[in-house]
Amino acid sequence: EALFTDDLYFKISKNAIDRAEELKALFKSRGYEFFIDSPTNQQFIILTDEQMKEIGKKCRFCFWERIDESRCAVRFATSFATTKEDIAALAEII
Repeated sequence: EALFTDDLYFKISKNAIDRAEELKALFKSRGYEFFIDSPTNQQFIILTDEQMKEIGKKCRFCFWERIDESRCAVRFATSFATTKEDIAALAEII
């Protein structure tokens, strides 16, 4: 109940949502496909098995589900602690 008092929930989640929008724009600008269009701090990206393997060497994300024999949906999540520098580092990785 306390989280919904005085917009506290929205205040403490603002950074996570802002960084997720940057993450979404980054993947979109690089031509990646999205599994769903998420307005939350969780972004669901479709990666080939090779992309998943290579990106997974340098950053963490969660397997979500297999799309077909060579592609998977994965979940990237941001939090209150995600920085603009984190998004810039991901840009270098992808």
